[in-house]
Amino acid sequence: MKKKLIIASSLILAIAVAMFGLATYQHHQQQEKAKQEREKYENYDYYTGQWEIDSYKYLDDGRGVVVHWKSLTPEEDKLFAKYNPEISENYLGVHGASNERYIIRQNIKRLKNMPTMSFPKDDSEGYFKLSIYKIQDHTLQKEDLDLYRFVKKYNKTYKPVEIGAIVEKDGKDYLPIETYQSTGGKVKTKYLWLNLETKQIEWEDTKMQRNNRQDIFVDLGKLRDRISETTDNLSTTTGVDSVNQNMLSFRKNVLKNSVLETKDPKAYQLLSEKDSQIYILLDSKFEDDTVYGNVQQFIDLYQLFVPANTNLYEGITIPAELSKDGQVHQVNTKDEFDRYYDVQKDNELNKQRQALVERN
Repeated sequence: MKKKLIIASSLILAIAVAMFGLATYQHHQQQEKAKQEREKYENYDYYTGQWEIDSYKYLDDGRGVVVHWKSLTPEEDKLFAKYNPEISENYLGVHGASNERYIIRQNIKRLKNMPTMSFPKDDSEGYFKLSIYKIQDHTLQKEDLDLYRFVKKYNKTYKPVEIGAIVEKDGKDYLPIETYQSTGGKVKTKYLWLNLETKQIEWEDTKMQRNNRQDIFVDLGKLRDRISETTDNLSTTTGVDSVNQNMLSFRKNVLKNSVLETKDPKAYQLLSEKDSQIYILLDSKFEDDTVYGNVQQFIDLYQLFVPANTNLYEGITIPAELSKDGQVHQVNTKDEFDRYYDVQKDNELNKQRQALVERN
């Protein structure tokens, strides 16, 4: 009997030791997995995840299109946000380019320690993809472009690193692609110009060309402050995106009681959702709380996003270069604005802004 008790006790002890060892091993494995996971997601130089438009609504008059973006990589997005809380809101925001005819979203995963001219083997190591939407007949026609594969096929010594703003030239829309070229052990920068209609590279440059931005514009006064307070463009995009895109992204609940809520409930509902924006399809270009081009068109559009009868003209300053009489005017009403603002001068100046110049 005593011998049986000893055997039973030994068996229980052995089981306890085995269970403790298993628990210790599993805990170590979990710690190691968590460490590897942290190192992986903290080692991203740039991460946006992959996104697509899953629903959209054009304004009835065609002045804009409201889109909602759906993540195709939600689990990886969560892990990136977990280990990069300070930058995740911006990195997971909308990055790309747009104009009146195209919406382009860039989807990037790039490791910090990836050699300059090395390409990832597959999406687990990295990617650089474009979701290109053509705006046509109140529809959005999508085409995906794997930029790593596309550029490598064009010239295997080139590697894409960034895209620029869409440029209209000779009636065609072009997307500049900044690339690195490896020649003789040296890395040089080349700019490829992608025809967005044909998806072909039509020419390349050694210097970047950009639109000729000028410091002549209407000061929006209190409207500028209102836009800054109600939109989250700056927290979810970069300064480069502000130049390259023409859209508005609103903070939560700021559109309640707006004209849009009653005039176009479907567009209102969609624009009120997280990861939704309105892309502006006007001659007006919104950038850094400034409007270039037809300011009147932009203000008329923005009236949709505020309560009815809201005065958006208070404190607006029209510079001498854009006034009908060549004088500076500060106005507070629409009538005053219409009296002094010369839209033809602004449209002409906007043509000059769109002319390509070399960037040093």
